[in-house]
Amino acid sequence: MRNALRCLQLLCLLAISTLTALAQTPISGRVTGEQNEGIPGVTVSIKGSTRGTTTDATGTFKLNASSNETLVFSYVGYTSQEALVGNKTEFSIKLAPDTRSLEEIVVVGYGTVKKSDLTGSVSTIKAEAIKEMPVVSVDQAIQARAAGVQVTQSSAAPGGGISIRVRGANSINSGSEPLYVIDGFPLYPDNGAIGTGGNRQPTNAMATINPNEIESIEILKDASATSIYGSRGANGVVLITTKRGKEGQSRVDYEGSYSTQTIARNIDVLNGGDYARYLNILEKSQGGNPRFTDTQINQIGQGTNWMDVISGTGSLSNHQLSFTGGNKSMRYAVVGNYVENKGVITNTFFKRYGFRLNLDNDFLNGRATLSNSWSYNRTGNSNVPTDRGGPGGIIITALGLDPTVPVYNSNGNYNYPSYDQRFTINPLAEAQQGYDRDNLNRLFGTTAVTFNIIDGLKFRTSIGADVLSAERTTFYNSYTYLGRQYDRQLEKADRNVTSLLNENILSYNKQLAPGHTIDATLGYTYQKESNLYNSVATRGLPSDDALSVNLQNGSKPQIPFSGRQDWTLQSMLGRVNYNLNDRYLLTFTFRRDGSSKFGPNNKWATFPSGAIGWRVVNENFFQSSGLGKVFNDFKFRASYGLTGNSQIPVYRSVGGLVPYNYVLGGNLVAGYGPDRIANPDLKWESTAMLDLGLDLALLNNRLSMTFDVFSNKTSDLLLDVSIPQSTGFSTILLNSGSLTNKGVEFSTNYKVISNKALTWDVSGNISVLRNEITSLGQSTPFFANSTSGHLGVFGSWVEAGNPIGVWKGYKYTGLFQTDEEAKTFAARAGYPKYEDVNGDGKYTSDDYQIIGNPNPKFTWGLNSSVKFSNFDFTIFFRGVQGNQVRNLQQSEMGDGVQKINQIANILTDSWTPTNTGASRPVIDGRRDFISFRRSSFFIQDGSFVRLQNVVLGYTIPLKTKFIRNARVYASGQNLFLITKYKGFDPEVNNQGQNNLNRGDDYDAYPRARMLTFGVNLGL
Repeated sequence: MRNALRCLQLLCLLAISTLTALAQTPISGRVTGEQNEGIPGVTVSIKGSTRGTTTDATGTFKLNASSNETLVFSYVGYTSQEALVGNKTEFSIKLAPDTRSLEEIVVVGYGTVKKSDLTGSVSTIKAEAIKEMPVVSVDQAIQARAAGVQVTQSSAAPGGGISIRVRGANSINSGSEPLYVIDGFPLYPDNGAIGTGGNRQPTNAMATINPNEIESIEILKDASATSIYGSRGANGVVLITTKRGKEGQSRVDYEGSYSTQTIARNIDVLNGGDYARYLNILEKSQGGNPRFTDTQINQIGQGTNWMDVISGTGSLSNHQLSFTGGNKSMRYAVVGNYVENKGVITNTFFKRYGFRLNLDNDFLNGRATLSNSWSYNRTGNSNVPTDRGGPGGIIITALGLDPTVPVYNSNGNYNYPSYDQRFTINPLAEAQQGYDRDNLNRLFGTTAVTFNIIDGLKFRTSIGADVLSAERTTFYNSYTYLGRQYDRQLEKADRNVTSLLNENILSYNKQLAPGHTIDATLGYTYQKESNLYNSVATRGLPSDDALSVNLQNGSKPQIPFSGRQDWTLQSMLGRVNYNLNDRYLLTFTFRRDGSSKFGPNNKWATFPSGAIGWRVVNENFFQSSGLGKVFNDFKFRASYGLTGNSQIPVYRSVGGLVPYNYVLGGNLVAGYGPDRIANPDLKWESTAMLDLGLDLALLNNRLSMTFDVFSNKTSDLLLDVSIPQSTGFSTILLNSGSLTNKGVEFSTNYKVISNKALTWDVSGNISVLRNEITSLGQSTPFFANSTSGHLGVFGSWVEAGNPIGVWKGYKYTGLFQTDEEAKTFAARAGYPKYEDVNGDGKYTSDDYQIIGNPNPKFTWGLNSSVKFSNFDFTIFFRGVQGNQVRNLQQSEMGDGVQKINQIANILTDSWTPTNTGASRPVIDGRRDFISFRRSSFFIQDGSFVRLQNVVLGYTIPLKTKFIRNARVYASGQNLFLITKYKGFDPEVNNQGQNNLNRGDDYDAYPRARMLTFGVNLGL
């Protein structure tokens, strides 16, 4: 009994002491950052419990805690800290920025993964890099930021087209742009599919998205990363995450900049007097008399520089206002943006204004979240005919037009000089009097509900929409070339695109046992798109005023055109990530897609992939060897899988009908006839991807490096194959042929200096790529469609054993020096000489050979950022090496045969009997200029080094109750270019996103040099 009483006494004492220890007392404190500023929204929690609070607007907090409990302070972007309560009732906590924490989570398809657990090849671009220079569209900001990603601004016009290739072109005829996924909504950036047609390159589809809304960009490059997107993953995937609100103090941020633009490089042509001398030589070569006397030439002087007439100083204004904040149950981000880009060519501009709302609401006691991500943008363009060539092409005519004629006549009206005696035109009249405006409205977004079913298990269902309407009005009055041809012409076109998406994703992330973690995803998606297009035109209008004419005013209505295209895609997807002891990583992915675009026998296809990762850094032998003290990460990766390409026009698997008019019984009757043969076996182009990678981090994570070696093979290429004419058709679309892309990528980032007073970061990347058509299957080698028919040049040559886009023609070897030497080839002294491949003594198509390749040998980017005190300085270079450009612009106004104006050095560099060492052929109007244009003479080195961007900023040490931060900066873009290319810029592509006609420079809009001044203000 006595022992029992003693035990009872002991238990009472223990209970009393425990209750005393657990007695909670009020505690308070303040959480600050490096500059002793209060940090709002910091989570202050009791370790091992669900109790906690957050700091207020000044960084202070209050809560009850016991002396034996531990406080945990955590906030996104800062290193978490712990503090034992003990006897303290007042705390002062200073959080240190965690620059690695934001980089450790990588967005992948339908989920996220820690960077250390990543088995695929993924490049990440953060918002800071996007904001470093003023851009109109997000794809411009990607340039040279990621290894293996080549971005080409095919048109430098405001809002002009962009083309991106991730690890090369994986198709000949199908689309090769990457798939964009914005906050979970997939879209393909087909510039032509959202435009309204016309005689110019379509505007950039991605210019309807505000790049300043973006938080981060992930570019998925190998099968492990892209096969989750199945039939749309072969060309890579660009994942875009926009800004979202965070719990804490409400913030208001303003970002504004203004840029001036001037033409970066001009093309020198003959002035008025020299052009007159040139015409005299040309007339004499054709047996005529000189057109100008010496006195007239002296009176002409410099004449008219038509490029100066149509160009001037451009500008770019960019303004953004954002509101972010939230609390435990609701978080918001509201962003408004306005951009206006006035081009360097008269009457060209691009405008965009838009609004984004990202709103997250928690409900069911935090076990469910309603997320909204919606944006509306309206863009407007004013265009002139550029990037197309031909009659009315404003750039080529300004370069080649007669400089002896002034812009206006004595009555103050436009002069219309002759362009090579083929047509009369005034480029300034084309720019000022032509009316070409388009407006585009885009509502884009997703509403999703995420349920936290049990610990680790989530279900997300979403509905998304991309609703786009575009309208274009063009009017050519009597002052323009086409207006005079057609007695004035008015055309109105509109396009309406609606894409609807439903996704249902179940995900499970759980540590099953110590050292065993699984992350699984299973989903079903459905997407349907409808694209409607209408166009109507009339001629014979009574007025030159674009705003007063209507379609009913025309006396010559044209045949209207309309069309509709619909497609549907259903998908089932799954992925499993398995992590064993943080050393061995496995990823298995599959997607099964069914598309309405393909034949009934091949509607469905499966795209699987597998990947492994080995974190050698966590192996015992690695740590015990001492390497663990040097390396923070050492990981091998390997992946293999299949992806597809569904970017072909709809209905190609079925037979089509086109309208025909017939005369029956003396009456005109409308009817239909077949225009192609059905192919029920039409299926996906499929790309097998192999990737081997190595990720390294050392020197306490100051130096990181990534190496990748890859090999992609695309099979079942979609090609038009010749068939017997007895079928009534000449070709049929079949799956026939294959190609490969092989390469090496390297990227690195080095924190050279990292302390309170000074930080210096250097990052760079380099990519080597080789593309080859390995087979055309049942198809035969062919020339692609020509960039310009009237120039007489061919498109690229398509044949197995060559890369995509190569040119075939005569190999220029020099000049004939005597008539006797040239006689065999029906030429004269000073005429161009080509390689006679078959040795038959004449130039024929049998002498054609590969003369140029637009594909670069390697591309690179180099960025350096320094922060000292309140100053920051960034410099960014990028380059392309080993590519060639076909200078068709110069082939027209530099051939020495036509009567259009010529490049400035043609008089000094052309062959004459006293200048036999000249680099250019003799000026002779009798010379065959078509063969000359088809030769390698106009294939030029397109390699370049560009100072893409340089920024100097200053953060004003001004912190008040109302101003959180203030920064001013000045920057320059495209400040200098090192290149041997003779055109405006080597980065050009007349055919936009077309794979087969890359590197053609004709009628290109000149690229601008920009100087920018801006301010960032946080309230």
